[in-house]
Amino acid sequence: MSWILIVMKSSKTYLSPWPLTEQAWQSGHLGHALIVEGTASKAYELAVALCRQLVCEDGGDIACRCRSCSGEMTKHPDVMRLEPEKDRIRREALQMIFQNITRPPLWSPRLVIWIEQAHRLTEAAQNYLLKNLEEPPAYVVFLLTTDQSHGLLATVKSRCQLLRSEPDWEDDGSDFDPYRFFAEKELTRDQIIRFSYWVRSQYRHRQSPSWLALWEASYRAYEHVNANGAQELVKELLRDAFDHARS
Repeated sequence: MSWILIVMKSSKTYLSPWPLTEQAWQSGHLGHALIVEGTASKAYELAVALCRQLVCEDGGDIACRCRSCSGEMTKHPDVMRLEPEKDRIRREALQMIFQNITRPPLWSPRLVIWIEQAHRLTEAAQNYLLKNLEEPPAYVVFLLTTDQSHGLLATVKSRCQLLRSEPDWEDDGSDFDPYRFFAEKELTRDQIIRFSYWVRSQYRHRQSPSWLALWEASYRAYEHVNANGAQELVKELLRDAFDHARS
């Protein structure tokens, strides 16, 4: 998977309500093919935020007033949005969209291909999409929203970065027990997300580089578990960073 290198000039971004996604953006680890998973309303909300971040003409600052940031994303010339027709998205619809994939963006640094309810893609459409996911132009970003990721082919999912669209926990992490977290036999994505939010609160309170390093490690752990990586290795890396932060 190729990656988009992002250099941000402000920490206030459209992605601030989704810290892990924002962290991927800030660190340059946001992929060129993204699956936004969650309820239809939440997936749409994150998709709009991602579009705004990606097509901003001045670095992605939430206070920006460029042409892209001032308009509706569904009407943006560099956002190609595709919705199901009669509950399906067929190969022919994708072909019409991809006719324009080789033209550079009109306003923005990127061209976003946004597929709503991606699980509605027919198998033929998904196989056609798969070919275009392989080596797209550097300015193209694929954005697939779905509340049923099991409806996507495993080969499509393997080439995409999965993002959660559900709202963040708003508490300060005071009820989180890191020792219980490390005692768990298996780590889920939700557990790592909760751990990441707790570490974020610790970093904001302490402003220590070691806690920032642990926060960054929690993101890498999430990506590792998301890719079905070895959990023991994840625990070991997080525990080492945690012990260092506490020392």
